[in-house]
Amino acid sequence: MLRPSLQSLFAVCAFVSVAFANALPNNGPAKYETVVVYETITTCITTSSVYTISAPATTCSLSSSGVIIPPSPPPSKSTSALSQEYTASTVYITTVKTVTSCASTVQSCPATEATHTYVVTDTISSYVTTCPVTTTQTPAGPSFSSYPVSPSPSPSTSVSKSYSETESYGPTGPSFSASASPSASVSKSYSETKSYGPSGPSSSASASPSYPVSTSTVSSVSSVATYQPTSSSTLSPSVSSSVNASASYTTASSSSAVSSSYSVSSSSTSSAVGSPSSSPAYSASKSTSSTVSVPTSSSSKSLTTSSSTPTPTACSYWMENIKHQGIAPFAGSGYQVFRNVKDAAYGAKGDGVTDDTAAIQKAISTGSNCPPDGTCQSSSTTSALIYFPPGTYIISTPVLMHYGSSLIGNPNCPPVLKAKSTFPIPGNPNYSTYIVDGNAYGNTGNLAYGATNTFWRQFRNFVLDTTAVRADANILGLHWPTAQATSVENVVFKASDAPGTTQGGMLSEQGSGGFMGNLTFYGGSRGLDVANQQFTMRNLNFHNAGVAIKQNFNWGWVYKGISITNCSVGIQFEASADGQVGVSSLTLIDSSIVNTPVGISLQRANEDPATPSVESLIIENLSLTNVPTAIGILGGTTLLAGTTGTSNIAGWGRGPSYTATGHTRIQGNITPATRPGVLKTSTGEFYQRSKPQYETSQASSFVSVRSFGAKGDGVTDDTAALTSAINSALSSGSILFVDAGYYIVSSTIYIPPGSKITGEGYPIILASGPAFTDINNPTAVVRVGKSGGEKGTVEWSNMIVSTKGAAAGAILIEWNLDATGFAPAGMWDVHTRIGGFAGSDLQLAQCPTGTFDSRNGNVTMTSTNLPQKCIAAFMSMHVTKYAAGLYMENVWLWVADHDVDDATVTQITVFAGRGLLVESTAGSIWMYGTSVEHHALYQYQLANTANIYMGEIQTETPYYQPNPNTAIPFPAVASLNDPATASDAVGLRILSSNNILVYGAGLYSFFYNYNVHCSDAGNGDWCQPRIFSVEKSSDITVYGLQTVGTQNMITVDGNDVASSADNVGGQHFVDTIVKFTQ
Repeated sequence: MLRPSLQSLFAVCAFVSVAFANALPNNGPAKYETVVVYETITTCITTSSVYTISAPATTCSLSSSGVIIPPSPPPSKSTSALSQEYTASTVYITTVKTVTSCASTVQSCPATEATHTYVVTDTISSYVTTCPVTTTQTPAGPSFSSYPVSPSPSPSTSVSKSYSETESYGPTGPSFSASASPSASVSKSYSETKSYGPSGPSSSASASPSYPVSTSTVSSVSSVATYQPTSSSTLSPSVSSSVNASASYTTASSSSAVSSSYSVSSSSTSSAVGSPSSSPAYSASKSTSSTVSVPTSSSSKSLTTSSSTPTPTACSYWMENIKHQGIAPFAGSGYQVFRNVKDAAYGAKGDGVTDDTAAIQKAISTGSNCPPDGTCQSSSTTSALIYFPPGTYIISTPVLMHYGSSLIGNPNCPPVLKAKSTFPIPGNPNYSTYIVDGNAYGNTGNLAYGATNTFWRQFRNFVLDTTAVRADANILGLHWPTAQATSVENVVFKASDAPGTTQGGMLSEQGSGGFMGNLTFYGGSRGLDVANQQFTMRNLNFHNAGVAIKQNFNWGWVYKGISITNCSVGIQFEASADGQVGVSSLTLIDSSIVNTPVGISLQRANEDPATPSVESLIIENLSLTNVPTAIGILGGTTLLAGTTGTSNIAGWGRGPSYTATGHTRIQGNITPATRPGVLKTSTGEFYQRSKPQYETSQASSFVSVRSFGAKGDGVTDDTAALTSAINSALSSGSILFVDAGYYIVSSTIYIPPGSKITGEGYPIILASGPAFTDINNPTAVVRVGKSGGEKGTVEWSNMIVSTKGAAAGAILIEWNLDATGFAPAGMWDVHTRIGGFAGSDLQLAQCPTGTFDSRNGNVTMTSTNLPQKCIAAFMSMHVTKYAAGLYMENVWLWVADHDVDDATVTQITVFAGRGLLVESTAGSIWMYGTSVEHHALYQYQLANTANIYMGEIQTETPYYQPNPNTAIPFPAVASLNDPATASDAVGLRILSSNNILVYGAGLYSFFYNYNVHCSDAGNGDWCQPRIFSVEKSSDITVYGLQTVGTQNMITVDGNDVASSADNVGGQHFVDTIVKFTQ
């Protein structure tokens, strides 16, 4: 959290209007929208409305190590089958299946000895998986979203995009083939071509538009997206792809929110692995259509059947159908965690006509769960998951989120929240209104919840549509001032693009984020309007906006995979009303800007001696198409010329640059960091993977921990029940569903390879008992993979791991899993929370700051008088030396600095020794949007490791230090490479490591034994002497380093090489170095 005295300081930044932006030309409305779906080929037994495909063998076996080995399917009549292939059926909305045989009741079967290459395209509603999904599953490919056509800069241009992928699985991991054979494999294909002429975009009609939903695809060559073990046993991605396809679609929904016919055809090639994943297409299909066609080199024959009968499960999603047994044990009797807005208790219709505002608000507010009315600052006891089935929900006033509530839509057919035309608009043009207000302002002018204390919430899978409201209304889709352990994902923002529009997509004007990903913005005077300490954002798409991104204020920010098309300005750095520049550092990588006059607009052409590091900027791998000015000053100088054609910026930087032996100020081209092969795709982009939502799985594919006897009541020992549920889910090929609750464990919970685990409303594993109290014999609470580097992969999402009472020997998460040769294992929205919440026995009543606090006695803390009951953990997370191949996204490892359930969020003192220790020898680790706070020795320590990507990491050191310092109560352990000198905790320590790439790091120290004035602007940064140490390491690159309250920003092998006094940034408060290399 940010020091309280600064929480409202930056609130005004986002409300500053720039006349230049309002005067920018508008690009007009989108011509049409495109809905793209995956196509799947499988030899698993799959039932459709017309054909039944013959089933392969149904017996699986176990290896000596306990790994499930799927059988070899029978050879296809059309091609030879690979041996021991994995036969998982992946069924999306529309499938393409190769028919090899038909059931006896099927007439006119196309699968004969002579015509066995027929394919069937239809919309299906169910599937059967013959063998369980185990450790060999690879990452899901990208979901391409709807987007409007953008006009071309030239009179006649053709733009083609293509994605396709084939994944085959064997008992030893993924294998790959360039063949298009329909053996036991999963094929995914997407391609399109858009042509532009003087009159605007056009597309060829390749099929009759009379079918409500239809797709016909002919592939000439399969595409292969692979991970192949290299000779050094590290992960090396490779890709080849080539596909020719044509398709036509019509979208329809019960609300008529999207209703248009169109067709797309293409022939192109592109990369598949790691391609940017946008928001999901939003269509609610209610009809079926089947087409049987013969693929040939030059033509196709077809036999078509269609039906107007509704397909009730076309948009089916397991979350809506699964039995919800989650509880909130500290919220009071009868409190309901899961709420479906269409349930009778709430009454939302989603029919595109009924005003659903009151019903949705009732679903959110039931249970008096910390409402945004000024009566509650925060709460850990009343989490809620509010689910929206498909439909269009008419909203007439802002929907107000409560603390700890998450709003989740159906990812297969995302619900549309559409502002009514009479939506109330503020009379003051400096104020905005929103369809969904995640943190509302009260009558006092303050946010309902402190933005830097707003944790543990999600908003995903929605379309937010303001286009029915008048264009000059200052209305946005989402208001999101928030902090760590929060996320916005898979959301489409639709705003007016009429001339002079003042609508927008999203505002986040305060807080300490955070993560956002897979967002698409259409129209508006601005798409994304942000002012926050730091954020990691990836896969954001902007179309037809005045300004795509208004960057009002930040300390550090990383954008990855940003696509800006047909806007007037791509990213615009803003200034406050008094001319103060609020942007300290921004890093933009692996992105593109198209048909936009100004790519990046800054405020200052030259360095300001008082704040020399303000507006620091790093660009790597930015593609430009028809962007005349790449980087310029608002209304002034061009710093980097662009192009009316196509070009790529490999590397460009501006700001203070350091090495161990010297420093300079840069403004111009730079040599980009060398990216290890194991961290990137074949096209050079860093690997990325979105959180699995299991869109195609049925409710029957999940195993509930409460169904196995776990209570989750915060009292009962659930160790045995959790273990049983985990093992059962693995053996049956199911996904483990951890119902909401507090699960006490008295010994280590082991997660074996092949496990898939997801939580409901952030369930908590709560370690308690003597197994976790011995500081000299630390024990894992959750162990992923057996010690020594067990092989395989795991998916784990939406959970919290914590301790209850004294637990000086608890290692909350121990990661041993070696995913080399498999898809990287993943953690998404998995957090550790140590103290400060109900049920932890580590709250204000047990762990006050007391007389040790400099504000209340300043008594020196010693090993004798230190409160032993508040020593709460040995370490938050340990990635051991045997582990490899780990993807972490939106992970927060937090030792509580305050009591979340206290009415005034009073500070407390809780001790935990170490944050995140990475000792992986091989590495292959990606960290997107991670943060580690308030651990005694260090927050991040990378020791004897390599090949790590870190995207805007964020840290805070303990508020109580230096009373005591790092020697109490956690003396250094040499075998763990602990810092040997008793001092203050470091934010980041890199020891005996190489190939470490840090794209954004905010390392903060706000207090000196609870004295906040050590970090006051212009007060000498005397909270602690140093915070970032590099020792005996090489090939280190750090972009966008920000520190607060620290005198020396970088220490190399014991020598201080960068002073905060030389690198003052925004508000004279944060200090910034744009680039450091070692």
